[in-house]
Amino acid sequence: MQMQIFKRSIILIFSIFQYSVAAFGQDVDTTALRQLDLNEIVVTTGTLTSRTLKNTPVLTKVISGNDIQLSGATTALEALENFVPGVNFTPNAMGDNIQVAGLDNKYILILVDGERLVNERTENVNFSRLNTSDIKRIEIINGASSVLYGSNAIGAVINIITKDVDKPLQGLARARYSDHNSYVFDASLGFKVKDFSSKTVFTTKNSDGYKSLYTLDPYSDYTISQIFKHQFNANLNAELKGTYYNNQTWFLHKFQSRVDEDYTVGGKLRYALSNNNVLTFSGNNDKYEGHLIYKMRDDSSAYVNGSQYSTFRLVDAWDVTKNIQLVSGAEVNLEKTFSYNQFGFDPAEQNASNWNLFTQGEIKTETGLEALVGVRYTNHSQFGAYLSPKISLMYRLDNFRFRGNISNGYKAPTLKELYMNFPHKIGDDIPFYVIGNVDLAPEDSWYKAISAEYFVNDINASITIHDNAIQNKINTRQVYNELLGRTEMRYENIEDAQISGVDVSVQWTFLKDFQLRTGYSFANAVDKETRQQLSGNSKHTGTLNLSYKQRHLPFLPSVNAAYSLTLLGRAMSPHLFYSTSEAGKITDESTGSYFISSFVYSQQFPIFKNLSGDFQFGIKNLFNYVNKDYLSNNPGRTYFVSLGITF
Repeated sequence: MQMQIFKRSIILIFSIFQYSVAAFGQDVDTTALRQLDLNEIVVTTGTLTSRTLKNTPVLTKVISGNDIQLSGATTALEALENFVPGVNFTPNAMGDNIQVAGLDNKYILILVDGERLVNERTENVNFSRLNTSDIKRIEIINGASSVLYGSNAIGAVINIITKDVDKPLQGLARARYSDHNSYVFDASLGFKVKDFSSKTVFTTKNSDGYKSLYTLDPYSDYTISQIFKHQFNANLNAELKGTYYNNQTWFLHKFQSRVDEDYTVGGKLRYALSNNNVLTFSGNNDKYEGHLIYKMRDDSSAYVNGSQYSTFRLVDAWDVTKNIQLVSGAEVNLEKTFSYNQFGFDPAEQNASNWNLFTQGEIKTETGLEALVGVRYTNHSQFGAYLSPKISLMYRLDNFRFRGNISNGYKAPTLKELYMNFPHKIGDDIPFYVIGNVDLAPEDSWYKAISAEYFVNDINASITIHDNAIQNKINTRQVYNELLGRTEMRYENIEDAQISGVDVSVQWTFLKDFQLRTGYSFANAVDKETRQQLSGNSKHTGTLNLSYKQRHLPFLPSVNAAYSLTLLGRAMSPHLFYSTSEAGKITDESTGSYFISSFVYSQQFPIFKNLSGDFQFGIKNLFNYVNKDYLSNNPGRTYFVSLGITF
């Protein structure tokens, strides 16, 4: 009965929108329908300076905000899965688990506008606090990028770029509803007066949860962010931003709920010493806290964990000559984590810090050859000094770009890997303890890659062959402590891992109105000692996105109301995962392969002058696939509708 009402509501809303469009007939912004122009897309992640996508010496993948919207993605993780093969998202009780070629969260650096997001209690980043309606684009760089970004940037760097204010007054409001009483509401308001701009963004999400092979507990959250920018004069500008996030999850089986809060504050000051030399000073502090509210104890609240990461950075970008650019800087990072039970039976706090010097130079030649050479010096409070070099080459030949890269990656052990003393309780029993190791060595990697890219007219294609060798990889080893008479999972440098593979991507606009975007990734990610695949790795993954876009409705060529039909598909081969029994025994199992597809209809419609609307209807998981191997992160086929207005 509910499904029939749901479907009839969709038909009614769709009919009203079609009528509204035909009645008004004003122009609607259709720039989103153009194909990607590699000369227009500007990326910054690989060089810390602005480069067009086709001329950046570091191969960068880009997901535009328009791609995210038309795909119906509600989170940045979902957008990555839709467009980037090799990315695997498997949420569970430990949070948002993202993997790239068998390397999990701690090897993947997540940035927002170039600033690091702090990991939460399980060393994962909570992507739920990011508003997809405010994403301008996502830039992805595979492999080690420690020269510019330091620790953790071994597997990949994912930089989420937010939208700017470029109009005197702009804003949006969008509501989305789907199965399980799940809704998302986004709103933003921005204005620009002379040299001053302001942007306020708000989002809230709610779900009754579901239980299939994977359980999603009921939750409710909201995020509010504010950013101010001011151009003082031709040489000086500044920005100040802050974000607050609140999430409450109800654990019905435990008679308690969990409240997570995140506070982010940061700022930047840019000063142009000359037309060719710009200094940027930035500071950013991200603090994540978790509380448990015990319903059986008069709603008393307990502060159970917290993580904080602060960064202060000075960067000098200098165009020495027309063909030589130099980026140099100094950086200080302060890290702190608190837990009421992970560092022993009493609440405890641990701290670490590091200071860094880095430089990266880019040299262009008249022959079409460019070189990017850099090095980073790190001094860690626990591990002393470390040097990370890199070199990238790019050769331009007509419509081809050939790139090569050798870079060193560095990852210091986390505070939990160093100091954890956690009794893993199941009921009233403690089958094993998780024990840290202060004698751990930093993890070290060498990433090598060669790539070829071709672009002409409506086609952009690339192929990359890569190899990433990681030494001293930290993992847990099960041992029996005879002195204390207990089973322990100890953190140790027990692995040397190697990830080798090939990535292929093609984007093709054909028959004028169709756009195909597809990718394939082969990754052989193995423990070099056992020759076993790394947990979570799928050797073969692929993505397929086919869109049909029009600037006007059928049979109404005079009405500029853009719409699109998008079909998305994602395929993954079997991958390995580990499970732990109540007795603490670890076993490995393999999942089956799967293919998940979705369909999204998107419609723009004019309302009045600069006010326009958009409507979306989508079906996620068209063939109602549910993973029989207990790793599915979806409840099966779901439907959603959304309605928004922009100005």
